[in-house]
Amino acid sequence: MSPRTAIYCRISDDREGRGLGVARQEEDCRRLAENLGWTVSQVYADNDISAFSGKERPDYKLMIDDIKSNRIDALICWHTDRLHRNVRELLDFLDVVNGRDKINPNNLFSIQTVKAGQIDLATSTGRAMAITFGAWAEQSSAHAAEKIRRKVEELVEAGEVHNGGPRPFGYTRIYQGEGPRRKIIRDEICEPEAEIIRECVKRALDGESLRSICKDLNARGITTSMGNPWTVQAMRGMLRSGRIAGLKEFHRKVVGPAKWPAIIEIEEHQQLRALLDRKGRKTGGDDANVRKYFLTGFVHCTCTPKKPKKMRVSKAHGKAKYSCQPRAEGGCGGRTILLAELEKFVEKWIVARANDPKVLAGIAQRQNNSGTKSKALIEAIEKGEKRLDFLQAQLANDDEDEEDLVEVVAAVRKVRVRLREDRNKLARITSATPMIGIDVKTLKDDWKGLGLDRQRAITSLYIKRILIHPTSIRGRFDPDRIEIEPR
Repeated sequence: MSPRTAIYCRISDDREGRGLGVARQEEDCRRLAENLGWTVSQVYADNDISAFSGKERPDYKLMIDDIKSNRIDALICWHTDRLHRNVRELLDFLDVVNGRDKINPNNLFSIQTVKAGQIDLATSTGRAMAITFGAWAEQSSAHAAEKIRRKVEELVEAGEVHNGGPRPFGYTRIYQGEGPRRKIIRDEICEPEAEIIRECVKRALDGESLRSICKDLNARGITTSMGNPWTVQAMRGMLRSGRIAGLKEFHRKVVGPAKWPAIIEIEEHQQLRALLDRKGRKTGGDDANVRKYFLTGFVHCTCTPKKPKKMRVSKAHGKAKYSCQPRAEGGCGGRTILLAELEKFVEKWIVARANDPKVLAGIAQRQNNSGTKSKALIEAIEKGEKRLDFLQAQLANDDEDEEDLVEVVAAVRKVRVRLREDRNKLARITSATPMIGIDVKTLKDDWKGLGLDRQRAITSLYIKRILIHPTSIRGRFDPDRIEIEPR
């Protein structure tokens, strides 16, 4: 009587996506089944899935379930390495077959291969042979992975595009061949997407949060290269990456110029990286503490003159107001000022300052100085990074004396501290450019449409803090109690 026979086929890499590899395996397995006099009742096929990577193989899982449930009595595969290229998984498979055979001692499970012959799991010799085949298959896969990693490193060193990953936003990919695994030849700039990137870069450097930028792009129907809505994480990754500046990265570190064209200048990349690294996770996340009012953080109560206390937003009788902190937290717990009236007052003050030629000249001078300082800081950062690479190479040198290594470690720490300070300075400078693109003559009318992040950035440009003094006037807004400390 013919055993209930199944065929298992698998191929790791199907670049054309046509399934020809598994089809050829099935054809050879069916020929072997015919020679054995077995009737094939089930075919399991995992196409374009590696058995070494650890990824789930759907049909392999179905096959294991069918063996456990005693739905099949025999298995044919092209070679043992089509079944397993991982010894751990092979041992689990042997446990499944042994468990099945204990329940059916008169109908032991049979395994035949086209290239490696019969695998007799009922004997110790057969099991040893199966484990040996599995070990060599695992070694072969590991060796192949080493070669692939070395090839990736060569491509990184040469600044070339390497296969893998989604199409980067801002670029059009040129391929060789067809199918999902075709070879990438080069990346070219996709101008419509590149314009979006330049816009996002300018907005981020102007002080707008990533959350605000993402919200705007999603409202305009602009998606990522994968067709997904923009998230803060995706935006941060794109803006921080060296790719859009024509730089090659490896393990999140810029390693040199790339072969693809740049969308933004390297100086802009340095500014973005410093700005985003300084802000860390506080780049506009969707948490519950996102500010809702442009003056939050600027308003202080003078109940403690030497160290004015920040006032918080609260609501009473349907009206928002800034209130001093409770006495238990060091405040007076009683002083308040209506939020809407204070915003109108400060908005009017900012518009007047923005239209004052003397103030504008001062801002222009300050921004020119910022430009000079940013160039100097960028040069210092680049020199520091080169110095750090040199010192780290010395640490990796086994020939160095122990005393010398102690000095090198101290030098590494010193350079890292200086780099961190320079990046923080650069971030502060780059976030002080919120008036770029603003028409001061129409600022009064445009203010509401600027958005919260741009409003706060402009406020920060003109105002250091707002002090709220006591008042004897009750029942109406008293502008005389407001003291604005200009920046």
